[in-house]
Amino acid sequence: MATEIKRNSWSRFCKKFNVTNQYRQSTMSVKRRNKSDVVINQGSPFMGVTITKKGRLIEGIELLTCQNDPEKLTEPIVTVKQPVKVALEKDASGKDNRLSIEGKDGTVADVVLSGEKDPQQYHSFVEKVAYSICERRGFTSGSDLDDWVEAERKIKEAELQLIR
Repeated sequence: MATEIKRNSWSRFCKKFNVTNQYRQSTMSVKRRNKSDVVINQGSPFMGVTITKKGRLIEGIELLTCQNDPEKLTEPIVTVKQPVKVALEKDASGKDNRLSIEGKDGTVADVVLSGEKDPQQYHSFVEKVAYSICERRGFTSGSDLDDWVEAERKIKEAELQLIR
């Protein structure tokens, strides 16, 4: 059974949801009014959910997964414009299972989470981002550790943006 999150709690909810669920496996899908579901992302580690505002007005809710591009770590996979409803479903053990966001135009975005928060997912993510940094340098040797440290720094910055 899904529990609707009150609009005045969305910001706090997103931060708590991100802390609890970063690096869990996720499948994201979007359903537009009168159309079938479109799976946007399947099996990627979840990074976070954010709210975009214009002044005090909520413009949208963005869903993020782990991206390998070090310059786009917090770029959204899905954005629901003019959200009107946010609902969370938990599994039998009380773990977050599905997050649904409904837009004013009838669009519904779902994030289905599975498994546990996995430290190996974080390690794999750092590895891919470090590789991407190395690739941008033209694979010159001698900077492997610097690439790894830079990847970890960028990822930690992205994580902090999503939980503050």
